[in-house]
Amino acid sequence: MTYPVRNAVKVVLLNDADELLLMRLDDPTITSVGEEYRGPFWTLIGGEIEPNETLRDAAGREVFEETGLGKEDVEFGPQVWFGELDLILYGKPMHIRQEFIVARTKHRNISLANLTSYEKEVVIQVSWFSLDRIINGGEVIHPVVLPKYLPDIIAGNYPEEPLEIDLTAEAKK
Repeated sequence: MTYPVRNAVKVVLLNDADELLLMRLDDPTITSVGEEYRGPFWTLIGGEIEPNETLRDAAGREVFEETGLGKEDVEFGPQVWFGELDLILYGKPMHIRQEFIVARTKHRNISLANLTSYEKEVVIQVSWFSLDRIINGGEVIHPVVLPKYLPDIIAGNYPEEPLEIDLTAEAKK
């Protein structure tokens, strides 16, 4: 089955304490194809890449919308990962192509004032996560392969070319 394609950016936003910013969503209209909703989950900030928008431009816009941090507050690095998956999004099946870009900030205070109306409905919380909390916290975080790849990013060991990661991996029950 072929679904409409949605190109998206996810931002691996780290602060100066090497903590990762994650957003907790509760949206019953987001599920894996053929699956039931499993409850709230954490994910990287980001969203759809708009037509004629570069990856970095989309990342900057999403960071501003979801954190209030402007271009002067964030230093973008390279694209480090990419992956694809099929999801039910907004009640419709979609083929999602995600590209992951690294960014760093010295700011820890986040503003949700610029969220879209949809995001205002589904975003429960935004929080900085240590690597230990990501690995051992027991919370559902997507992509679930984050603990495998994040240590290299925190250490500044970026891949020469973006790595394909498995976005279809399921959280351990």
